[in-house]
Amino acid sequence: MELAAGAMASLAPKLGKLLKDEYVMQKGLKADIESLSRELVMMDAALVDASGVPPDEHSEVDKVWAGQVRELSYDMEDVVDDFVVRVAGRDCTSATNDANVFKKILSKATAVVRKAKDRHKISDKIKDIKKLSSELAELRAKYTVKGVGANLAATTGIDPRVLNLHKKESDLVGIKATKDKVIRMLREANGQADASESLKIVSIVGVGGLGKTTLAKIVHDTLKNQFRCCAFISVGRTPNLIKIFEKMLLELDEKYSNRVDMAGWDLERFWKELHKLLQNKRYIIVVDDVWDKESWEAIKYGLNDNNCGSRIIMTTRNFDVAMKAEEVYRLKPLSNENSKKLFYKRISHEGESIEELSSEVSNKIIDKCGGVPLAIIAIASLLVDRPCEDWLKVYDSIGFGNGDNTMKIMSYSYYDLPSYLKPCLLHLSIFPEDSELDAKSVIWMWIGEGFVYLEEEEGSLFEVGQRYFNELVNRSMIQQPRESYNRFTQWFRVHDIVFDLICKLSKYEHFVTVLGSRELQASSVSSRRGKKTGMPCVDNSKVRRLVIQNHHLQHIPEDTMDMPEVLRSLNIVNSEIQNMAPLHSFRVCRVLCIQDSKVLINLNHLGRLLHLKYLDISYTPIDELPNEIGHLKSLLALQLIKTGRDELPAAVCSLTQLLCLIAVGFKRLPVDGLGKLTSLDELQLRDVVGRIATKELVVELGKLARLRVVAIKFSEELVKSLQKPFVQSLFNLKELQELIVYCKSSQLGATIWESWEPPRKLRRLLIRGIRFSRLPGWINSSCLPHLYFLSLPVYTVEVHDLGNLARLPELSYLELGAYNWPPGYTVGIDGFKNLRFCRLNTTLKFHTGAMPRLEDLQFTVSAWLGSVEVNGVPFKQLSTKDVVIGDLDFSLDNLLSLEQVIIKIDCFNATPTEVQEVEAAVGRALEDHPNHPTIKVDRICEEHMCDVESVKTNLPIGVLLWKDKSDANFIRLLSPYRRLQEAIFFIYCAGANMCEVKKVEAALTHAADVHPNHPTIQLIRVNTEQMLSSSDHSDTELGDHNVSQDNPLSKLQLGN
Repeated sequence: MELAAGAMASLAPKLGKLLKDEYVMQKGLKADIESLSRELVMMDAALVDASGVPPDEHSEVDKVWAGQVRELSYDMEDVVDDFVVRVAGRDCTSATNDANVFKKILSKATAVVRKAKDRHKISDKIKDIKKLSSELAELRAKYTVKGVGANLAATTGIDPRVLNLHKKESDLVGIKATKDKVIRMLREANGQADASESLKIVSIVGVGGLGKTTLAKIVHDTLKNQFRCCAFISVGRTPNLIKIFEKMLLELDEKYSNRVDMAGWDLERFWKELHKLLQNKRYIIVVDDVWDKESWEAIKYGLNDNNCGSRIIMTTRNFDVAMKAEEVYRLKPLSNENSKKLFYKRISHEGESIEELSSEVSNKIIDKCGGVPLAIIAIASLLVDRPCEDWLKVYDSIGFGNGDNTMKIMSYSYYDLPSYLKPCLLHLSIFPEDSELDAKSVIWMWIGEGFVYLEEEEGSLFEVGQRYFNELVNRSMIQQPRESYNRFTQWFRVHDIVFDLICKLSKYEHFVTVLGSRELQASSVSSRRGKKTGMPCVDNSKVRRLVIQNHHLQHIPEDTMDMPEVLRSLNIVNSEIQNMAPLHSFRVCRVLCIQDSKVLINLNHLGRLLHLKYLDISYTPIDELPNEIGHLKSLLALQLIKTGRDELPAAVCSLTQLLCLIAVGFKRLPVDGLGKLTSLDELQLRDVVGRIATKELVVELGKLARLRVVAIKFSEELVKSLQKPFVQSLFNLKELQELIVYCKSSQLGATIWESWEPPRKLRRLLIRGIRFSRLPGWINSSCLPHLYFLSLPVYTVEVHDLGNLARLPELSYLELGAYNWPPGYTVGIDGFKNLRFCRLNTTLKFHTGAMPRLEDLQFTVSAWLGSVEVNGVPFKQLSTKDVVIGDLDFSLDNLLSLEQVIIKIDCFNATPTEVQEVEAAVGRALEDHPNHPTIKVDRICEEHMCDVESVKTNLPIGVLLWKDKSDANFIRLLSPYRRLQEAIFFIYCAGANMCEVKKVEAALTHAADVHPNHPTIQLIRVNTEQMLSSSDHSDTELGDHNVSQDNPLSKLQLGN
């Protein structure tokens, strides 16, 4: 039913505000508004009821009535908003939501509404709409819309049962046998090991929802460490081959992310670059969701057979496409037994058994799912919080057939959604298929569209939007999000079957018009256009939201781009447009989004879009960003990323209603005026350039007391003189939930950090470029009970620090880089209950059952045997000659949920043989792990490996790393160099006092004296100006303190 496309939910409160005496001085206007409000409330209630029923169960009259009500709501909201904007003028004060906007406006509206012109205009328009609404009400009285509503309460977080569904490979029901079969097909030929070095392609084919992508991902992750490079690429029904090859290059080689500008490349250039890159490399690539032979052939052409034993996995629903591969694996539905396991895994609470939940109706439901995992998960999500006695009603309501019921289940799941979730889900149809979407940006777009609205005492608009998002995850309508590497974003995807459904529904409900290259070419034939606007019209409905994507024609017919005045949302993605209607024609536009495009558009009229609430120009070059942007007084979210402009206009600081500001790629920011944006909820600034700008920013930050998210990347060092005002500003941010700070180089943390009292609601803390001497005392369960993400560099981690971390109840992601760790620390079973990702630059030991949910572990191990001690005894002094590095116990088999291990081997001063022994040892440590986790091994400081035959060596020595080591350690440092004649030591003094420096230098001198060759040595001090006073460690004595970017020790620090 056509409810999701309307503006009913936001319109009713706005009409209520118009009932204030100041607005309704025109005779009879107040009565008209009251009558109209009552009728709209009844219409809204009727539509909410109707929205729970699929369209084929409604009469044609019902559909017509609902469509006309939708159009009425849009027109009415445009009238009200336009009137309020004109009344408010250009002096609107700040607010955090639509309700507050009205409150602020009312206080100054009296003088404006006295103007007869404005009064008559609003009066006439409301009378016209009142007349139309009365006609619709009469129609409603004659024809009853039947429906069943289901308005389940929104959840505040993601259901842990959803997190556990795909927590690890061993939890994926029925995956092992299929994974092993595909791996055998990749490795074997005719049942025998494939000794050929030629390229081999295996396709996985099956109906939608069977889990082809999941299977391909598991196989890819299992095998990727056996190949030099790997990539996982999604294609989709309408592929953009340029974007596909660009993503492929980025995944195959990281150098393309920063050093290569691929703008303007054509297919020929991408093919050539791929052939060059893969010429002598063994690779494994997954090409997921291929729909047609032509796309496959174009992709395959770029992946040449280099006779290195490379492998390609292709997934498709099309058997003809699958036959293009050498071998085809037909993925079958789950068995009845595995279907039950998956169903009850989603629906059961901890401690419940299948026997307790099993029933005749549940068996009937499982049987109708046909073994399709997506259908099973979706219907289980429908039933998860309903009493068992209601399950039969759901079963009878779906109307199962004898064939594939997946789409029926997903359709029922959509109509079961609360009314406020439907437009949010349908809105996802504006994005290209198989896209990875930024959750935060999507939520801000929902807010801009008016889909998110506040009830009393609900928190901020974004927090309500986040609850909407989480509920869609819990209902299995969107896939569980993942954290990005840079921590600025959280990515999620929409399953292709759900995407197909919402695209069909969006088209049916006239929610959005999507024009891709095919649609645009056909639009002149298939669509009717109005003479004035030249816009395609469908069923006489006005185009309210328009999406243009993947269009690269050099010329677009002018009538196609002549936008109607009623357009509320315009999204241009990955397109090239040369004929663009002037901006002032989008008079009521709320959302304007231009991404990855080349659009010849004049922004001089940007300031005339007085209704605009969301503006996003990303990765799109523009000629200028005019000061008229300051006229957008209704703007709530502004995202400007790499637009080619060097300066963000100061006029941005006059947008006092702004809730979200994201600015990336500007060399000059109006930081001195940011304190005026007192409504800001989220602030993301990257590349803050200059010491003066940094100083002004850290002060202005303290004026933004409502900030919930702060993410800043400084291009300069955040020295101690700046850290102090920065932390003082943080004291004012009582609503802060996320703090992300990146700085150039690595500074010593000022002592003021220890006195900071972070808000108890802080959930995410990531700091790069400031290294703390110790873990701050406020990182504990009492001060930060909701902290789930922590990433910090420190000098020293002590036993009690690890205890504090272990007791953080919600900690899910931990990344800690330190110079000094407590030796031989063993993690017990009482802490880290919810930790899923752990990255450390050391090794720990684990009791059986420790970190029970840990899936992803990264740690660093030194390959230099001289650095290893066993029970306090230097490794090379052990009397047992048979002891080898492989005897070191990593105890990884005690981590019962482990799925992936990344091991960084520190090659400093180690011989090639020692490095190889460590690599073999870590492999053996995981051989018998029941989960068979994937392993990735990286070498660091490889340039400082020991050449035992070398007569000269250069070694970096960090005083803070070596100051507490015994003379024996220094002796072992030089002992492998049998022919050594000269040694140059670079002494990194940052953070150390003179006594500690001299102690290390004396130990190095002694080590050279006792070496059999008595080599000559040079001691070269580095960072001497950053040394500490021996007697006073206060901030005034410490001075500004950094570690050079060229410091080879920085490779041992996470995040550098």
